[in-house]
Amino acid sequence: MNRLKTWYFAQSVNVQSVIIFLTTIVSAAIIFLFASWQMNREGAKSMEPYAESQKLIDTHLDSMERPQYLPQKYFKLFKSQQRIMSVRKEHYLGLSKIFFRNYYGVLIIKMLYSCIGAIALFLLVKEGWGPSSHILKSFFLAVVTIVTFCSFFPLVFKQEENFNMNIKYYMDYTKAEINIVDQLSRLDNPIFPCKTDTVAKKACVPDSVTYFRRVDSMIWVNNNTINNLTNYVLTIDANEIKSMGEIYKMIYNSTSGNIDSLKRK
Repeated sequence: MNRLKTWYFAQSVNVQSVIIFLTTIVSAAIIFLFASWQMNREGAKSMEPYAESQKLIDTHLDSMERPQYLPQKYFKLFKSQQRIMSVRKEHYLGLSKIFFRNYYGVLIIKMLYSCIGAIALFLLVKEGWGPSSHILKSFFLAVVTIVTFCSFFPLVFKQEENFNMNIKYYMDYTKAEINIVDQLSRLDNPIFPCKTDTVAKKACVPDSVTYFRRVDSMIWVNNNTINNLTNYVLTIDANEIKSMGEIYKMIYNSTSGNIDSLKRK
């Protein structure tokens, strides 16, 4: 540490300023990665009940016997529909996790460095820009860069909106899967108009026309659900990317109340 300190102060003022600036930026990146990792863990924990319910759905359908009056090809079709839903909803869950951790990671960085920047600004106002050390000025400029970037990053990449949309698709697919379980259960115990079996006079079997009309209707509903939920949710608003002039105005406005103080010396 002493050798590093000696090496640092042996550098020119400009080099020292660049080192402070880059070190501050890198520290923010490291904190962001740690915060994202922590948010990813918390997000995974919050989704554990859904992961467990998915296992129950898969186990139930795998062990479910084919309904008595449902042909094997129809039974396989229902299972294929459920499998398609299960695979696709994992895609939306994955995107949701990405947007969740990035969104909250950026918010944490912005809150943290806004507080630190306020302290640095207080010191600059107290001492004046001219007499202040180059270390403080470089650090303040790095903090302003970080806070400004974090301010419009979520606006460009629509982190909150993308998260909400992807998690909604995930939930919709989960509901559709449960609906298939319900459909197969009802087909196993059909309550349709019965007709007397001509072979066994006492037996009563579901009306095949009504039964298969209902089966076809269920299959159509599932296919329609899959088609309606087929979408890649990723919204980016390039119009929110700020120009250098707009960024300057943002920085100027955020410190406008103290401009005179900063320039008095």
